[in-house]
Amino acid sequence: MNARIIAPTLLALLAAPLLAGCAADVDTSGAVRVDQPTSVTADELATAAEGVVADQGFYVDIDCGADDVPLEVGTTVECAGFDEASETSGTYTVTITSVDGADYGIEVVGSAAQPSDPAAPEPALGSAAAFTELVASLVTDQTGEEATVDCGTADIEIFVGQEVRCGYETASFMGTLIATVTEFDGSNYSISVVDE
Repeated sequence: MNARIIAPTLLALLAAPLLAGCAADVDTSGAVRVDQPTSVTADELATAAEGVVADQGFYVDIDCGADDVPLEVGTTVECAGFDEASETSGTYTVTITSVDGADYGIEVVGSAAQPSDPAAPEPALGSAAAFTELVASLVTDQTGEEATVDCGTADIEIFVGQEVRCGYETASFMGTLIATVTEFDGSNYSISVVDE
């Protein structure tokens, strides 16, 4: 009878060291949980940045590109922003400040907004008489003498860079000059004049 008690006890004692060898320390610092996202799409980040900016009272369309962004504290992304109301654009630096599973916090810092390049106004026809009067005024200011100017009689197409050749005469001077449109906003324009 003693043999029956000793055999199971001996078997249990021999198995214990085998089972004890199954435990070990495992370094999980580099492991990634499969059920938690490791990145966020650029569109999702842009939408989050728009929300932060909107909380400050600015409504801006933000574009953070097309690449996924790693969900890691300290990750920064340069994004472009456009404010339709003021027609200005600028850049925004979006930094991930915290990550908790799928939730993350961001900081958004914007640059000084710059006016967007507006489309150049369509050329307009200006009367030759009004253009000639403006040229005469500039020649009079430059020479200190009353000027008679002839820029023709046909209407003049007004756009930035347009050059018009005009003859002029004062009490002391006579010649030809080039009048160049330097500014035009669609209705008003400015010119500069130089001797040819």
